[in-house]
Amino acid sequence: MTRDIVPKLATSLGAAYPIALGISYLASSIILKLSTILIALYAVTKGQEDFWAYSQSYLASQIAVFLFFLASILPDPDSKYLPSATNGHTWVIALIFEIGFATSALVGPARPSQASSSNSPEPLYNVWLALSCSRTACLMCICILFFVPAKTEQDPATARLLASDNDDDNHYGTLNGQSAQQTGAIDAQMTDWLDYLVGFAKLFPLIWPSKSVALQIRAALCLLILIVQRIVNVLVPFQLGNVVAALGKGSIPYKELLIYIACRAVQGQQGVLASIRALLWIPIGQATYRQLTESAFTHVLSLSLQFHLGKRLGEVMSALSKGSALNTFLDSLIFQLFPMVADIGVAAAYFLVSFDPFYSLIILTVGGTYIFVTIYMAKYRGRARREMILRDREMDAVKTDAIMSYEVVHYNDAVPAEISRFSDRVTGFQKAEFFVLVSLNMLNAVQNLIFTLGAMAVTFLSAYHISIGTEEVAKFVSLVAYLAQLQAPLGFFGSFYTQIQNNLIDAERMLALFDEEPTVVDKPGAIHLEKCQGHIMFKDISFSYDQRRPALRNISLDIKPGTSIAIVGESGSGKSTLLRLLFRFYNVDSGGILVDGRPVDDFTIQSLRSHFGVVPQETMLFNDTLMYNLLYANPAASEGDIYAACRTASVHDKVMAFPDRYETQVGERGLRLSGGEKQRIAIARAILKSPRIILMDEATASLDSETERTIQASLQKLSSGRTTITIAHRLSTIIHCDEIVVLHNGSIVEQGSHSHLLTRRGRYWQMWNKQTREST
Repeated sequence: MTRDIVPKLATSLGAAYPIALGISYLASSIILKLSTILIALYAVTKGQEDFWAYSQSYLASQIAVFLFFLASILPDPDSKYLPSATNGHTWVIALIFEIGFATSALVGPARPSQASSSNSPEPLYNVWLALSCSRTACLMCICILFFVPAKTEQDPATARLLASDNDDDNHYGTLNGQSAQQTGAIDAQMTDWLDYLVGFAKLFPLIWPSKSVALQIRAALCLLILIVQRIVNVLVPFQLGNVVAALGKGSIPYKELLIYIACRAVQGQQGVLASIRALLWIPIGQATYRQLTESAFTHVLSLSLQFHLGKRLGEVMSALSKGSALNTFLDSLIFQLFPMVADIGVAAAYFLVSFDPFYSLIILTVGGTYIFVTIYMAKYRGRARREMILRDREMDAVKTDAIMSYEVVHYNDAVPAEISRFSDRVTGFQKAEFFVLVSLNMLNAVQNLIFTLGAMAVTFLSAYHISIGTEEVAKFVSLVAYLAQLQAPLGFFGSFYTQIQNNLIDAERMLALFDEEPTVVDKPGAIHLEKCQGHIMFKDISFSYDQRRPALRNISLDIKPGTSIAIVGESGSGKSTLLRLLFRFYNVDSGGILVDGRPVDDFTIQSLRSHFGVVPQETMLFNDTLMYNLLYANPAASEGDIYAACRTASVHDKVMAFPDRYETQVGERGLRLSGGEKQRIAIARAILKSPRIILMDEATASLDSETERTIQASLQKLSSGRTTITIAHRLSTIIHCDEIVVLHNGSIVEQGSHSHLLTRRGRYWQMWNKQTREST
């Protein structure tokens, strides 16, 4: 929902618009106050009890309505000078009730009695009715001024950082049409409770245990216990009053005492009922956490390469860890916030029935003011808290970058620079943290003042009633006990609301991840590719990461099964892009890619990729054993299969020379192995996968000549009988390929065998001569 709905009249009225709206609302409030004063004066001076409008309940309700109107014009942190949607909702509700009251007064039977000409309330009734109609007219003017639909341009400072510029989700691997923020840091800023509700509604299937009837029964029992707890909270002070009254009779009230003790035993967060509820909820909370975290992790892995190339690892890891925050938020919302609000409502009803309407009015006023001030101040604190969380994430990102780039940092003698960079982030974090802590203490002081004033009003009112004999001392005891009960949840609400905001800010990270959508997905009806012959065709394909600069232009290739093809060209010519398109990291902009005569998008992505074996330029290994990393390609492989694959990759003997052999820990990203050893492991993994198509992306570019020659022999064994596509920088490694394709600026400029291309004396010949001279 747009936070500020500014009428079109504002455009024409300009600066006069808020003045006109303010005058209309002020007039309505003044008229309402006059009505209240008029009735109060008449009730005091005349003492009339036959007319319903003079009753104590009506007087209290008039004051309550006036306070309600007063609350509706209090400033909003998110909309200081213009009315917000909350104001509009309040005015519409008020208008509906005002029309109803005025109509019932005009046509209904509840008119003042005609006692006598000298003591008739008819003139007062007419004045009151005129004021009511005037108030209705003012409210109509307010609503007309407000609800002329128009939207302002969204403030970029409060816009959702992950919002898409359009609703088209079919961008198939291009940045065109995607939110630019997808390639940078993930962030989100929800500014309206409706935004949060819509966001969490997406996660409801993961939150509610729909697959387990047993857990649903547990949830129902927990809600039933919550209702019983609300009843107990009323019984405790009520029964305490009964005990005090019974003690005055000169005997020990065993029955009343036992009932009171029993109620106290089951009351509160440490009571029997709360303990039972907590025990019942444990499996539900665990199931929710498991579903949230596993779904978030699965979702991140399903996102397209475009997202992962632009992400910051520290921020994504931070977002993935927020499942516990969301779980805590839900637990707090269900078992702490809702019960607290219910307790205030029940307290108001209890005081209305057991005491008089003014007690109920004071309780509602104190509770409403307390909650409003807490939320109002917490909104400002929430912005500061969000800033603090942002600075904290920046600290984490700097730490992660420096630690993961340990060697680069030391190679460049950049330790002092990294320390200085981290120190700057710590300073920024502490500045934001200082404001958060100071505002928290201010909030606590204001909350205590509000409750103290409310308690003073209630106790003085009760003392007055006792002094004039209209109320018993036992009720005073019940009143004080109930106030003490209310103080705990209200006092808790301050820190609790802050906790909710903290959890929401944390949970935004996970919601932002779920808002990300993969750009490459299985189309409806995609089939499973069971067997692959390895026939690949590129049919006039074009592709661009950015429409302003095409990466590939009208590429056409026909790669027969079992043949080898090499793709060469300068950096940025589109070599790696071609492999990424074939592997379906991206979708083509135009043209098509066929495998065994069918478009690649006819197959499920997983089944298509299962027939590819990839040997990258830089092999990434998990921080585990060699055996784990080898089995990663084929978990069903036997020990003999692994040994055979490693022999083919010329790495088995090397591994057996390690003290722990195949149980050797490789370290973070395989840093304990040399570059050649990691490449051999990558080749062994490709062999274990037993694919029909081999993709090699400059597999030997970072190796020395001696290691390259050894690796090259392993690569030839791997490629034997398989369709092989090789991207190479060193042309000496691809001279035996069946065909060589030369790319330049995204287009094929030459194509043929090594000897054929040399005779043409074109771009390939120039590249070959250059490398030959350099090696000589």
